[in-house]
Amino acid sequence: RNTLIMLSEHSRILIIDECHQAFMEALNRMDITYLPDIGLDQLETEIKHCEVLIVRSKLHIDQEWIDKAPDLRIIGRLGSGMDIIDVDYAQSRGIVCLNAPEGNRATVAEQCIGMLLSLLANIHRSNCQLQEGNWNRKGNSGIELSSRTVGIVGFGNVGSSLAKRLAPFGCKILAYDRFKQGFGNQDVEEVSLEKLKEEANVISLHVPLNKYSNAMIDKEFIESVRQPFYLLNLSRGEVVNSNDLRAGLDIGKITGLALDVFEEERIEKMDKQQKELFDYFVSHPQVIFTPHIGGLSAQSFERLASVLAHKVLTYFS
Repeated sequence: RNTLIMLSEHSRILIIDECHQAFMEALNRMDITYLPDIGLDQLETEIKHCEVLIVRSKLHIDQEWIDKAPDLRIIGRLGSGMDIIDVDYAQSRGIVCLNAPEGNRATVAEQCIGMLLSLLANIHRSNCQLQEGNWNRKGNSGIELSSRTVGIVGFGNVGSSLAKRLAPFGCKILAYDRFKQGFGNQDVEEVSLEKLKEEANVISLHVPLNKYSNAMIDKEFIESVRQPFYLLNLSRGEVVNSNDLRAGLDIGKITGLALDVFEEERIEKMDKQQKELFDYFVSHPQVIFTPHIGGLSAQSFERLASVLAHKVLTYFS
C-alpha cells in the first residue's frame, strides 16, 4: 500500500480500449491519455510512463507488458473476468488489479434469461425452420420455465443477479459456489455440486476462468448429471470442453445449449478443429450462439466505466 500513496492528481492514466466518458469525467483532474485505437508500437512507448492502465479485452496484459511499465501501480479492467491479466505477477510487483463486475451483471443476467426462454419455447429453432418454409407448430411445443429446476454454478455478481430475475418465474433455483457459503435465501437453495447435478434440468455457468473452472464441463460432468439438461455458458469459453458438449448434444443428454463465449472468439484465428466445432454449434437447431455480447448494453458500457472510476478514485484518495 505504500506504493499507492505516491499516486496523485499528476499521475498518468492510460486507457487503451473504448471507455465511456463517465470514467474521464469522474477522474477529470487526473492526467488521462485516451487511446482506444492504439497499436502495439505506440503502446510500447506510452506504457513506459503510465501509473494506471485501463483495459477491456484488446490485449493480454502478461509479464512482458507489465515489465515494460516500471511506474505501473494499478491495472483496471472494464469488465469482470481477470483472465486477460497476469494478476499473480502484477501483485508480486505491488500492482493493484481492479475490475468492475458490478457494471454488467444485470445485462448478462438478462441475456441469460432471454436465451433460456428461447430454448424452452423453441423460439430460435422454429424461426430457423420458418426461414426454410417449414411451419411446424406441434413439433415446437414449449416447456414452461416454472416447471424447471435451474442450477446456477457460480453465485457472484452475475449468478446472484440471475437468481433474482429467475425467482418471479416460479422455478426452483439451486446454486453452488466453490468459494462462497451462506448465501441461500427464500428463493435460492444453496447446494453442493453433487446435489445440483442430481436435481437440475437447467445448468447455467457463471464462474471466472481459473484452475478450478478450466474445462470443468467435460464428458464426466455431463454424464454425472442425472437427467437430460439445458446448458448455458455466459462465462468463458474455456470453462467447457467443446468436443464433449458436441457429444452431449449428439446423444441428447444436453437438450439445448446457449453459448455466448468460445475458446477462440476470432474466427480468422481458429484452427481447423475449432472452426469445425464453431460451424457445428452455429448450425445446430438446439444451440443459440451469440458473439460474446452478454455484457454489452448502453447501460453496462456506462456503468462499467463509473464503477471502475470509483474504485480507482478510492486508491487515489
